[in-house]
Amino acid sequence: MKLTGEALLERVKRSAGLVGFQFRLQVNGFEGYFLRPVATKRGLQNSIDVTCLTNWRNRFVKSFLTEFVAREEGTEIWLAETVFTDNSKILFMIENEKEERIGYMGLAYIDWDKCYGEGDAIVRAQNAPKGLMSASLATLLNWANKRLGLGDIGLRVLSDNPALMFYKKLGFDEIKRIPLKANIMNDMVSWVEDDSLLSSRRYLVYHIWNSYDIKKY
Repeated sequence: MKLTGEALLERVKRSAGLVGFQFRLQVNGFEGYFLRPVATKRGLQNSIDVTCLTNWRNRFVKSFLTEFVAREEGTEIWLAETVFTDNSKILFMIENEKEERIGYMGLAYIDWDKCYGEGDAIVRAQNAPKGLMSASLATLLNWANKRLGLGDIGLRVLSDNPALMFYKKLGFDEIKRIPLKANIMNDMVSWVEDDSLLSSRRYLVYHIWNSYDIKKY
């Protein structure tokens, strides 16, 4: 019996990190490059993944809605208690056949009843062949559409993120901008949507994907 999209996502997440688990998405157009699901369950997490995710989170802190100093212990907790337990979220490492990690990306905000989800946490951390990131994202979103059954796929990007043009070229159309307000607490800055603001120095830009078969990378 064919698995539903929700059941497939859960199986992939729960199996990641197990000995013999071979599920990977071959990046379309890039032989030897893959999307590998990040193991998030306690006891199965990969220490190199945790280190990379922590270091990259700190390097690109301004690209996230929350700004803080990440530590490996906190990353392990986030993977186990936030990503693993959330049936609307999954994270993939981008790597080559030598297991060299280039970056990561994922899916989040999945509404299974509405067949809707979003690309999430898209980070290029190492030098990569030209077009690899766009091909990786297209591969992930096509998998989300064809295998998970997500008919509509969106994306949220900060307005000062240079990647805005990257997403436009990939076929994402802007649908709205929500002003953000900075909340500062101890050593963390949280950017929160606030419709009451007439203007802001930062906005959260919502997009919808209009192309499910990207031929050019």
